[in-house]
Amino acid sequence: MEAIILILVAIVIVVFLIVRFPKRRRWPKQSRFQKVRPSIAPPSVPVRLAPSKLNAGEMLSRVQALRAKDAQWDLILPDLNPTNDPEVQRLLNSIRGPHMFAPQVGLNVIEEGCKRALSVSPNADALQALYEAIRSQETITGQY
Repeated sequence: MEAIILILVAIVIVVFLIVRFPKRRRWPKQSRFQKVRPSIAPPSVPVRLAPSKLNAGEMLSRVQALRAKDAQWDLILPDLNPTNDPEVQRLLNSIRGPHMFAPQVGLNVIEEGCKRALSVSPNADALQALYEAIRSQETITGQY
């Protein structure tokens, strides 16, 4: 009889702890109507004074040539960042992450960013194109 009472007390304690301390979700629940916030926004203070050596038009033509070659990431990254700019490299890596095994999809995202940047300003550089690409990627995939 004492064993049954101890088991019932243990069950009550476990239920109390579960109710009192619910498991936290790792990802916040997002409504369909909630706007996706970008995780990589352009810095409010310029990181550097000189624009990227590659402009968005040149990057767009390189992306289209790379797609025609069915290029992989080991060829894409150095071709789109010929000056080894660390900020451009960081943005390219953030695009590469979710599309590591589908570089053609990553090239589509970069191409869309180039077109958007060029529609805003014909003098857009590679950084502006990559920021636009990341914004469009986050809108589609919902990644933070």
